[in-house]
Amino acid sequence: MKTDWKTAMLAVGMLVGSTTFAVAQQPGYYNAGKVSYVGEQVTVSDCGCATDTACGSCGDSCSSCGCQSSCCGIDWFPCCAHGDQWSLFGENDCGVTIGGWVSAGFYANAGGVRSNTGNAPVAFRNISNTPTVDQVWLYAEKVADAETYCFDLGYRADFVWGADGPDTQAFGYGDRYRWDNQWNTATDSGDGTALYGSAIPQLYMTAAWSDWELKVGHFYTTIGYEVVTAPDNFFYSHAYTMNYGEPFTHTGAMLTYSGYENVTLNGGWVQGWDTGFDNWEAQQMFLGGVSWTISDKAALTWQCVGGSFGKNGGDSYMNSWVFTYDIGCGYSYVFQHDLGTQYNLDDNPDAVYWYGINQYLFKEINECWKVGTRIEWFDDEDGARVGNGAGSYYAFSLGANWTPNSNLIVRPELRWDKFDNNSGATPYYDGTKDNGFFGGLDVILLY
Repeated sequence: MKTDWKTAMLAVGMLVGSTTFAVAQQPGYYNAGKVSYVGEQVTVSDCGCATDTACGSCGDSCSSCGCQSSCCGIDWFPCCAHGDQWSLFGENDCGVTIGGWVSAGFYANAGGVRSNTGNAPVAFRNISNTPTVDQVWLYAEKVADAETYCFDLGYRADFVWGADGPDTQAFGYGDRYRWDNQWNTATDSGDGTALYGSAIPQLYMTAAWSDWELKVGHFYTTIGYEVVTAPDNFFYSHAYTMNYGEPFTHTGAMLTYSGYENVTLNGGWVQGWDTGFDNWEAQQMFLGGVSWTISDKAALTWQCVGGSFGKNGGDSYMNSWVFTYDIGCGYSYVFQHDLGTQYNLDDNPDAVYWYGINQYLFKEINECWKVGTRIEWFDDEDGARVGNGAGSYYAFSLGANWTPNSNLIVRPELRWDKFDNNSGATPYYDGTKDNGFFGGLDVILLY
């Protein structure tokens, strides 16, 4: 153990929470992820502007909040009221909803490097200076309705193809062909890096009764703030913590209890991280946490996952804290902290650690426009997570979301990254620089 404060934080994390989703952990637009964009979670505003109901009609104004002129928006950010979202399939008489989206974009670097790894280690956006189809998504869902019925069953299945497909496969199996691992349709001819592929990131059943819900199958993690599903994130790229420090999916069983006022508990057993239904390595872990709606403006979520990685993976524990706060007048703030460790490894008798802090500040201007920033620090203390040796990663991102109607989201973004280390490692621009400047834009079409 290298520093005492990490021991203390691990102990506190293991003691504080017990056994789901907080306001920060609630599913997003499609009930597909661990969290949704903060602007959709907390919509209370001191003066009622910069929300989905910011202005009653075109031409209304609201002094200090920004709805000042034509079409219910600031002059620089015009917007008219959105209609209902169009759906290709919609919901049938049995309560089954079928839908999805297509997201595609372009992500570039200032170094002019055009390759399949030119933007690495920027998460999910490795392919540089060329257009990519990131997600072609289809889902089918029936929500278990315990309010209408005393007992009800539900289910959900998701399928994705695109450049993001390999990032959400069951790669926890390594090179073994299990579940959707290695369902790749394009790979780099040089190093074999997966470029395009498909995955089934969720396939589960639910049972709901009273204030209880049981989920059994393959599902997204409850850890962290950002998610895989494109419409449920503000930024086009992802934070280091999300990609390198947290699981994506689990297979197992999760029980949720929502009977307490302002508090929700969850807990269950899972087969490690990012694996399918074949538990060949006998991975055994606990996944769970607690959420607390502190007020109509603030919420706090603690989630953890810990246990055995099985025959070859040693043991691991990590937790995440997510705090969301509605500042008012369309501003909202998110603070996230992750801390993880892996130990009892055959090839390394010492424990390895990783930890980080992300901070987000969002401004909802009107129904069509949101702007935001993300400041992050991720410390790969032992060089075990990212692969460039020990060091700290810093990044600053600036972005916007433009939603001209209910079925279209456009996300422009700029970011600057820096790697601070003592070994002289240069991870950016295909291994030539220790810092990099990036920018991109994607378009999401919902159906």
